Amino acid sequence: MYRYLFFDADGTLFDFEQAEHNAFWKMAESLSLPLERKHEQDYIRCNAEVWKQFEKGEVTIEELKVKRFASFALETGIPLNPETASHSYQYELSKKGILFTETITVLETLKKRGYTLFLATNGIAEVQRGRIAVSDTEQYFDHIFISEEIGYQKPDPRFFAHMFEVTGLSEQKQHTLMIGDSLSSDIAGGIAGGMDTLWLNKTGKPVNPQVQPTHIHNNLYSVLEFLNGPL
Repeated sequence: MYRYLFFDADGTLFDFEQAEHNAFWKMAESLSLPLERKHEQDYIRCNAEVWKQFEKGEVTIEELKVKRFASFALETGIPLNPETASHSYQYELSKKGILFTETITVLETLKKRGYTLFLATNGIAEVQRGRIAVSDTEQYFDHIFISEEIGYQKPDPRFFAHMFEVTGLSEQKQHTLMIGDSLSSDIAGGIAGGMDTLWLNKTGKPVNPQVQPTHIHNNLYSVLEFLNGPL
């Protein structure tokens, strides 16, 4: 049934939590910020809130870059310049192409089985392109779609319409599959775009009755068992 696989990046193929952790503390070190361990969770919360606003179209990507650090400074009282912190963090994060252990095996196996692979990710282009380069994963994908470069972000249907226009797959949606870990971004967006979806539910989150993925798997290796080869 499926021939064309669209993979999300962070949380699906890339270990963003580890990359974010490393980049956050490298930023703190470079700017000599008086941070304690609890401040990392404060930043993660502020960052997540602004990304939700971004997904809803309430802030632009340029506003997001700075707003998350402005919110962090306001909430914690840490004396930082949001723009300086943003530049430092993006630079550090762009060098953190940390993959999950199974990622390369899965990508290589799927390519050998004859699937065509694409990467479809929200994010800042400079950061995502840097991490893709560091991880040496660009070779596996026929095309890489990054929200900042497109001008729309998942789950916006225009993100998916752009993918189909570029790939020429608008009339072959029945052979496409969106694979990702986010119900609100990857799965809801894929459904709105007319695709079948595979939710990678690694942490056993409850299913949202309003967002019904076509398939649910709890790890990447099980995806290999499911995708035996294109028909």
